[in-house]
Amino acid sequence: MTIKNTLFIFLFWLMTFSAYATARLDYQTVDMLTYRCYSEQKWDSVILVGKQALKQDIDYYYLRVRMGISYYQIKEYFPAVTHLKKAREFNSGDSYVTNYLYWAYKLTNRADEAELIRATIPPAERDTLYEKPGFLQQVHVESGYTLSSDRAPENLSTLMGADSIYGEQDLYGNNFYGNFGLNIRASNRLSFSLIYNYLNFAKTKYVQYGRVETQFDSISYQEFSNDYFYSLHFKVHDTAVKYNVKQNEAYLGATITLPWGIKVMPAVHWINVKYTMTNVNSRTDSISDTAYYLKADSTYYMFKYPSLVYSFIQKDTSFNNFVAALSITKDIGRFIIGLSGSWSNLNGYTQTEAGLSLTYFPLGNLNFYGTTEVTGFFQQRSKRVLFSQILGAKLTPWLWGEANFYYGDYTNANIFNGAIVYNNSDKIDYRAGVNLVFVLSKHIQLSLIYQYFRKESQQTYMKIGANGSKQQIQYNPYNTNSIIGGITWKL
Repeated sequence: MTIKNTLFIFLFWLMTFSAYATARLDYQTVDMLTYRCYSEQKWDSVILVGKQALKQDIDYYYLRVRMGISYYQIKEYFPAVTHLKKAREFNSGDSYVTNYLYWAYKLTNRADEAELIRATIPPAERDTLYEKPGFLQQVHVESGYTLSSDRAPENLSTLMGADSIYGEQDLYGNNFYGNFGLNIRASNRLSFSLIYNYLNFAKTKYVQYGRVETQFDSISYQEFSNDYFYSLHFKVHDTAVKYNVKQNEAYLGATITLPWGIKVMPAVHWINVKYTMTNVNSRTDSISDTAYYLKADSTYYMFKYPSLVYSFIQKDTSFNNFVAALSITKDIGRFIIGLSGSWSNLNGYTQTEAGLSLTYFPLGNLNFYGTTEVTGFFQQRSKRVLFSQILGAKLTPWLWGEANFYYGDYTNANIFNGAIVYNNSDKIDYRAGVNLVFVLSKHIQLSLIYQYFRKESQQTYMKIGANGSKQQIQYNPYNTNSIIGGITWKL
């Protein structure tokens, strides 16, 4: 066919459809147009006519089949799923449609739904054409290291404040992270995620205190005595106590695949924290020094004065925290709507969260996607709004990239249905990161993750005023940079 004839046919169909678009379509016209375009593999024309027909309440089996396969051929797998599912509602026994739907699910990373479709195929055909998934679906291992700028106070001399007598700051240094995870399929509708995490934080407790102390100056030798002279000076003492916080975590999450594109995902997360706690105690003691020496009886006579004494008491500490989470998602064409909630008891407080998320695939496939989520966080009288945005894209046939941004104080909050918990004591201002996934083969992927956190550590000091001393709190900003590498085996 010449270019001139091809152009003429294209313009003919365009004018023909434009005329029908402004008029009322009927079943015969829709069937004729979609069949002709489908036979000639004019996939966009099938979709164009099909959309107009559906708007005019014309809906039947072959229309959905042609639209679903047309979307599949132009690699828009999410709308392909919508129309192929509808076609199976008209006729569930067509293996041709079933095959396309199965692969559309696989190509949108919905293995649970694909397995449900596979289970409906007769055993002889199913075992020949489709790979049967095993009990163990995936193994993932990753590890990383975090560099912190908060390893020491920026200005130790002002740790206790300008007119203070005491100050302290508990700082997070560098930390190590390790992860091991399994994905297990228990049945067609039920799968599990099992994850173990280990974290080791290097921390330092800095303490600074000032007090008035006597300083021996001189001795005056008299005929009958030796007199001792002292002066009073305000002296500042610094103490640094290094220790490690070790954290072991276990996570169990289930995915229950229901009809109508609904998934229910309950999860529980156990966290065990161990470290050596350092408590600083102060008391007023009576200190004795030599006042004078009387030669007549060879006796030293003492004088007493009060002095503030600090002691550091260390104690091994271990406690368990828990997070219970539930997420429900619903597939709607190119979108996934999610509702989430959780309860936790972290660091002596009780927290609840409720969130709403929207995941979208503008291109109809996984080549570009995004997830926007808003979460309400509640802890005693504290109420926060947390926001997150994820954008991902296929950069090359073997490389995927994803950028993420989390805004708000995520301290004692959790994300990803309770899988990641931010239970350290410092305030989180925001987090940003980049993930890269390198696809080496069908079964092996490598990942490289960078994360940046902007945080604030808490400095406590006592300020002296007209009504005595009063505790003050100041937040000091710092940042952390993490690099994490991982490998995934898809079995």
